[in-house]
Amino acid sequence: MKKILSIILASSFIACSAFANGVIGVKVGVGDLSGERTKDPSHGVATSSSASEDSEFAAAFAEFAVSDMVSLGIEVIPMEAKIDTKGTTAADSTATISDYTTIYALVPIMDSQVYGKIGYSRADLSVKANYIQTTVQSSSDKLEGPMIGIGVQLDSPIGFLDVIRIEGTYTDFDKLSITTKDTNEAAITKEGEAELMTLSLSVGKSF
Repeated sequence: MKKILSIILASSFIACSAFANGVIGVKVGVGDLSGERTKDPSHGVATSSSASEDSEFAAAFAEFAVSDMVSLGIEVIPMEAKIDTKGTTAADSTATISDYTTIYALVPIMDSQVYGKIGYSRADLSVKANYIQTTVQSSSDKLEGPMIGIGVQLDSPIGFLDVIRIEGTYTDFDKLSITTKDTNEAAITKEGEAELMTLSLSVGKSF
């Protein structure tokens, strides 16, 4: 987190002005969550496998200017997402992601409508087995990692709104792990990595 804050402060020097004293708004978009299994003793330690899941999402955000060059904000996705493994896998399970929250800094780039965005995302994570003979002994309880993005802010043609943003982001999550045990078999620990790419449209009101 200290590294992220250092980058935020350094990036502020490329900006020339803040967008507004504060903005509240909503956004809708599509996201692609990609995962890669990096360790699976049941298939060989070096065996890797990847998969991805596309989904629409909606979020609410609020931000305020802390200087002439930097705005800080928070974004919340008030929905749960469930991801099922393939039913043919040995440890068929369901992962539930909830309370997905991102704290970020937004910095206008030079004298333009383009802005950079950097922050940290975190969500609660729970996993349960779908098979009676499979027990989840332990698993990562959070999904978190640094986020970077770039977007463009335009004046809104809608009277009661002030800004429209088109934005793309990339989030690199920390390593995840899960330990499962099947009946009459030893427990195994699997590890993996995940990343998220989003494209969104947001509208906001300045204050």
